[in-house]
Amino acid sequence: MIGLVFLLVLIPNIAGAAERPADFAYGMAIQADAAHALHEIEIPAAVYRAVTRADLGDVRVFNGQGEVVPHALRPRVAVSEQTGGAVSLPSFPLWGEGANKLDDLNLRIEKRGDGMIIDVQNRAKSGAEKKLRGYLLDASAVKRSLSTLEFDWQSAADGFIGMVRVEGSDDLSHWNVLADNAALARLSFGGHQVKRGRVELRAAKAKYLRISWPQSQPPLEALTVVAEPNPIVVASPRMWQSFVGSPVSGKSGAYSYNLGGAFMFDRLRVQLPQVNTLVQAQILSRAKTSDQWRPVTSALAYRLREGDAEVSSPEIIVTSHGERYWLLQVDQKGGGVGSGALAIEIGWVPHKLVFAARGAGPFQLAYGSSRVKPAALAIDSLIPGYKTNAEFKVARATLGEQVTLAGVSRLGATRDYQTLALWGSLILGVSVLGWMALRLSRQVSSPPAESQTTENSH
Repeated sequence: MIGLVFLLVLIPNIAGAAERPADFAYGMAIQADAAHALHEIEIPAAVYRAVTRADLGDVRVFNGQGEVVPHALRPRVAVSEQTGGAVSLPSFPLWGEGANKLDDLNLRIEKRGDGMIIDVQNRAKSGAEKKLRGYLLDASAVKRSLSTLEFDWQSAADGFIGMVRVEGSDDLSHWNVLADNAALARLSFGGHQVKRGRVELRAAKAKYLRISWPQSQPPLEALTVVAEPNPIVVASPRMWQSFVGSPVSGKSGAYSYNLGGAFMFDRLRVQLPQVNTLVQAQILSRAKTSDQWRPVTSALAYRLREGDAEVSSPEIIVTSHGERYWLLQVDQKGGGVGSGALAIEIGWVPHKLVFAARGAGPFQLAYGSSRVKPAALAIDSLIPGYKTNAEFKVARATLGEQVTLAGVSRLGATRDYQTLALWGSLILGVSVLGWMALRLSRQVSSPPAESQTTENSH
C-alpha cells in the first residue's frame, strides 16, 4: 500500500514538471515593445547551430518569471508574388464605315517619343455614316505583361450581353489575339444585378491593345478599361554562411563539410578556389557520421574569367532535411579544382517565431536541449485571422547577444531520468498490487484455523 501511495504522489509531480531556462544550453534576450500582444523574431544562425532538432522543437520563449509563453513558427515562404496594382489604360474609339474590317480603317495615330499615343483620328469621308467598331488601348506605359482587363461601359436600359476580341501589338501593324470570344454582360433581373466585365488574357506583353466585337452586336459606348499586370515572383531574402571543406583521406576529389548545426537550407553555392575552373560534382549528405551517404544532386560548377569580367555557376537548388554532414565528390577529369580550399555557401530562408507576451518581461529566447519535446502551437491558433491578416498585428522584436544558460551539457544525448523514474514507479506499483492480490487470494482459498481443528476432532 505504501508503494501505491508513493506512485500516485510521484506521477503528477513528474508529468507536471515545468520547463525552465536552465533546461536549455543557450539563450538570447528579447527586446519587445510591451504595448503589443504578439511579437515576431527572426531565428538567427546561432540558434540553428545549437538546436538538437531540425524542426526547432527545442526552442522556447520565457517571460520574466521563467514561464514558457505560447509561441508558433510562421510557415517559410521561398518565393512571394508582388503585384503592381491596377492601371487605367487610355482608350481611343475606332470609327468605321459600313462593313469595313478594323485592319481596313484609315487612321492617323500620333505618338510621343516614348511610344505613348496622343491622338487617333479617323480619315473617313466627312459625309459617310460612322459606326463605333472598337477601341485602341495604350499599354506602352505598363512595363509588365497583363493578366486581365476589367471593362466598364454604358449600356441600354434593357442591359447588354455580348462578346469581345482583344488583340495585342507592339507596332500597330502586326496583331496577335490575346482573348477571343470573351463574354461581357450587364443585366438586371428580379431586382438582381448581373455584371461580367473581366477578361483573362493570354500571357503576352504588348504595347497596344485593340478591342473589337461582331458587327451585329451593339457597340460598347464610353468604354473604360483597367488592366492588371501579372505579379512579379520575388525570391525571399536568404541567410548565407560559408564552410571550408576538408579533403577526405584516401578519396581523390572528395571534400567533407560539417555544418555544425541543423540548417534546413535550399540553396548551395560552390566556391572554386581558382579561376577558369569547370568541374562536375556530386553532392551527398548524412545526419550522423554512422549513417551512409545519401545522394542529393549533381551539378556543374564553374568559375570563368574573360578580360575583366568573371562569371560563376548559379546557385544549386537542394533539399535539406537538417543533415549536419555534407560531401562533395568532384570529378577529377581535367585536374579537378586544382590547389586551394574548396568551399561551399549555404542559403536558407530563416524561420520567424511569433510569441504572445504573456506575463511581465524581460522575455528570453532559449534553445538547445536534447531533453525537451516540441511545444510550438499551430500558427493559425496563435494568431486569429492569420491567413487574412485581419485581426491582430504582429510587432517586430529584436534579439540580444547569445548567453550561456546550462551550456553544452544540454545538447548531448542524456538519460531521461524522469522517464526512468516514472517507469520504475509504475513497475513498483504493479508489483505491490500483484503482491496484495496474491496474498488476498491465498487468504480466501485457505480455510480458517478453527474449522480445521473441528474436522480433526471428528
